[in-house]
Amino acid sequence: MNVKCDVYRFDPDSDAQGRYETYVLDAEPTETILDILRRIYRDFQPELSFRFACGVVKCGECAVMVNNTPCLACERVIEPELKIDPLPGLPLIKDLVIDRRQAFERILKLLPGVSTMLQIRDRWESVDPDATDRYVQLTRCFECLMCQSACPVFADMPEKFVGPLGILWLAQMSLDPKTDAAVWQYAESALDSCTRCGICAGVCPCSEKILDLALDTLEKG
Repeated sequence: MNVKCDVYRFDPDSDAQGRYETYVLDAEPTETILDILRRIYRDFQPELSFRFACGVVKCGECAVMVNNTPCLACERVIEPELKIDPLPGLPLIKDLVIDRRQAFERILKLLPGVSTMLQIRDRWESVDPDATDRYVQLTRCFECLMCQSACPVFADMPEKFVGPLGILWLAQMSLDPKTDAAVWQYAESALDSCTRCGICAGVCPCSEKILDLALDTLEKG
């Protein structure tokens, strides 16, 4: 099948604004977006920047927008016409590559003093045995950032709302018996901002429904 692929391009060192470059490829119907991006890089545009690691729906590194829908490039199967963009509302480095570190730091900036508490994920002995199953589910997040990019509240006030991923981190920390009381203050503020629209859960690639579980964990205290 012929595939027409419009790929977003932007180089901060040379471009005043983003643009699209179009590529037409002959592809198999079973190929994925990641397959197409790799072929474009190999055969047409070796300067195209995109990110991937595992290629098997495990790491979340390859998250992009395809035809205005967030997805993992290694999971989404191609269509005859494709428009590929970086995740919106997140800091952009180049082409399809978002600045993941800066995106995480933006969340932690709204949670002052709790960044070291995220080490709970490496302190299994501190988790209440009764909460272990819930904790395991909450830590299966790929941290692909699709939930952040899709959240309408985060889009409206990224400097005030920690977003779905921030809520997930707070839920993880809340299961630690040694959790500081400040976590619950941050959680209360985040829950007040969240509209429970479910968009974040709808785009989450994890089968555990972890974003719903995070909200449930915090709301039940």
